[in-house]
Amino acid sequence: MLKKLFSILCMAAVILFAANSQAFAAKVVMILDAPTGTFSEPEKVYSLVQDTLSKILQDTAGYEFLPPSETENYIQIYREENDMIISSGAEEGKHDEKWFKKEDIDNICKHFGGDYVIYTRVTSTTPKVSVGIFSASQKVNVVTDFRVWSNANKDFSYMKRSTMTGSSTAIYAGVGSSSRALEKGLKKCLQEIEKDASTIKAAMTA
Repeated sequence: MLKKLFSILCMAAVILFAANSQAFAAKVVMILDAPTGTFSEPEKVYSLVQDTLSKILQDTAGYEFLPPSETENYIQIYREENDMIISSGAEEGKHDEKWFKKEDIDNICKHFGGDYVIYTRVTSTTPKVSVGIFSASQKVNVVTDFRVWSNANKDFSYMKRSTMTGSSTAIYAGVGSSSRALEKGLKKCLQEIEKDASTIKAAMTA
C-alpha cells in the first residue's frame, strides 16, 4: 500500500514539475517574411529557414516555439488591416509589401502573448543572365535579415543582415536556373547567421 502511494506521489510530482516548466516556458513567436512571388518554390525557403533555426536552437530548453505555419495567417490579416499591402489588382503575388517596423513587431508579439519574436526576412534581386562561349548562368543577390525581438526590452536584442550571391550555370544549352541560384544564395546567407548561434541564444535570455 505504501509502495503504491509512493508511486502515485512520484507521478504527481513529475506531472506538477512538467506543468510548472511549461507555465514558465518563454514563448517564442516565429515570423518568416518572404514576399509572395519572390521564390518560385516558397516551400524550399520555409524548409531552409526552419532547418537553420533547428540547428541554432537545438540545445535550447525552456522555450515554447510558435512556428511560421501558425503565425502566417495572422501576419497576412495584420498587413491587410494596416494597409501594408499595395495590390495592383493582378494575379496573386503581384503586389508590393511594406516592411514591418518595431511597432508592428511589438503588436504581433503582444497578439500571440510572446516573450520573444524571431523575425526572418528574405528578399532577392532580379536574376541577371551572364553568357559565356560555352555556358550561360544566372546570378542573383539574396538578402536575409535575421532579428530577435525582446518583449521585455521592447527592442531587438539581436540583428544581422547577410547578403550573398547565388548562381546557376548551364553548359552548352539553357541559361541556368533562377530558382537554383536563389536557393544557393539563401543557403549561404543562412550559414552566416548560423555562425552566431551562441549570440542568438544569449539574445533570447535578455
